[in-house]
Amino acid sequence: QKTAYEISLGLVGSEMCIRDRINNFNANKKANYMSKDISLEKDKLRLLWKEKRKKLSLNSSNEHKKYFIKNFKKAIGIFENKIIAGYNPINHEVDCLNLLNFASKQGSKIALPYVKKNKIIEFREWRNTEPLARDNLGILSPSSEKIVIPDVIIIPLLCFDLNGTRLGMGQGIYDRSLPFFELSDKYGLAFSAQETNKLITEQHDFLIDGVITEKNFLSFERKKN
Repeated sequence: QKTAYEISLGLVGSEMCIRDRINNFNANKKANYMSKDISLEKDKLRLLWKEKRKKLSLNSSNEHKKYFIKNFKKAIGIFENKIIAGYNPINHEVDCLNLLNFASKQGSKIALPYVKKNKIIEFREWRNTEPLARDNLGILSPSSEKIVIPDVIIIPLLCFDLNGTRLGMGQGIYDRSLPFFELSDKYGLAFSAQETNKLITEQHDFLIDGVITEKNFLSFERKKN
C-alpha cells in the first residue's frame, strides 16, 4: 500500500502534468491565432499590392525595359556559360522574358519554371523559339523535360523589403521550391515602387538575395551554404 506521502506526490505530479498540458494547449492555441492573424494581414497586403503592381505595369514604358536590362547586367555580371532561370509573366508581373532574351544573346542558357503536381518547381531549359505548354498551375512552361540547375533564378513578387523578404501570390510555391537550389543566386524582379517597409514574416518565408528594379540592383549579400 502507498503511504499518504506517496499518494500526495502522485497527486502533485498529476496536477503538474495537467497544468503542463493546459499551458501547451494555450500556447498552441495562441500560436494558431497568431498564424491566422498573420495570414489575414498578408491577404490584405496582397489585394493592395496587386492593384499597385497593375498600375505600375500599365504605366511602364520601353524606357523602363532599358533600365531593367541595365540593372540586370549589374546583377549577373558575366553572362557567358551561365544558366539563368526566369518566369513567364502573368497578372502584371514585370516582363522577365525580355531579360531572358537578352541573356540568351549574351551566351547564357535560359530556363523557365515548371510546377509539378506536388507544387514544387523544376527549371526546364528553354529557347524562345520552342513551344510552351501549360503546367499544373495552368502557366505556360517548357514542354521539353531538360531539367537544369540555374546559376541565377529571377523571381516574381508583389512587394519586397530590404531584408530580402518578398510577398508572393500566397500559394507558397517559391518558398517551398527555392530551398532546393542552395547555390543559385535568387533575385526578385520588381518596380522600385514595390519596395515597402519591413514585411511580416513567417517561418516558411524564404529570403531572396537581391532585387532587380528599373532604378537599381539591390544586393542583400546573403551567404550561400
